[in-house]
Amino acid sequence: MSSENEGEIGSVGTDIRTASSDTGHWWTFGIFVASTFAFSWGLWTPLLVGLAPSSLTVPLIILGGFGPFVGALITLRFTGRSIRGWLRSNLRYRIPIRWYAIALAVPPLFIVAGSVVYVSVFDSSFALDELASLWMFPLALGLTFFLGGGQEELGWRGLAQPALQDGVSALSASLLVGVVWFVWHVPLFYVPESSQAGVPMVPYAVAVVATAVVLGWLYNTSGSLLIPWLYHASLNPAGMFFLAGVAGLRTAAGYGSYAVLVAAVAIGLIVYYGPTNLAAKTRVRLSELV
Repeated sequence: MSSENEGEIGSVGTDIRTASSDTGHWWTFGIFVASTFAFSWGLWTPLLVGLAPSSLTVPLIILGGFGPFVGALITLRFTGRSIRGWLRSNLRYRIPIRWYAIALAVPPLFIVAGSVVYVSVFDSSFALDELASLWMFPLALGLTFFLGGGQEELGWRGLAQPALQDGVSALSASLLVGVVWFVWHVPLFYVPESSQAGVPMVPYAVAVVATAVVLGWLYNTSGSLLIPWLYHASLNPAGMFFLAGVAGLRTAAGYGSYAVLVAAVAIGLIVYYGPTNLAAKTRVRLSELV
């Protein structure tokens, strides 16, 4: 790209970045959503209409999962912000170790507690013999951190959340990101080899939006993207430890039990911390990150 074109893009970015506070965050968020969906859905659509060979199903699902990161990079570039500065400000690692412990432990605890609720309320039974071995969790965690969902946080919480928080409350930002996050996943419900295939959509939507609130709290409280990133990476393999078996988790009652539990915790966080910052300190803003 020529220096002249780069200057033009930078000029556009400056105009958007210096737009009024009432609309600037919406411009940024809109660019992110459009570019994220274009990348991911562009890769997943051939799977939906049968244009891609079955051998490409998993690679296309994984590659499409990088849409939020790609969307973040495009948005930062288009709005003239520093990608290096954004990463450096977001990926703070010198934070209290308790936040790392929370990010790792809470998702499996939600799953286990949800399974207990499911068995107790819906008169189901435990299937402990079907549980995965504990040693599989760290292996799955490493995979999901880089390829299986964790990397999505570079976009959802790393860019979309603080961009919206430039102009709206942390709760509003979390809920809106959560809705978009769910809609982004919708095509995968119709791709047989995806992790969403066979999962009841309504409980899934509730769980995703509630999880977005929990992640919004973690992000604003810890001040580091690494914590929601690690939480997301821990969440995906945690389903292996649903005490009534993975098949039970994929029922409306099973997934619903988990979703209601997460929603209850999310509501508790909102009540305790308030909607403005969803944390005991000022919410993270993109304008302060870069």
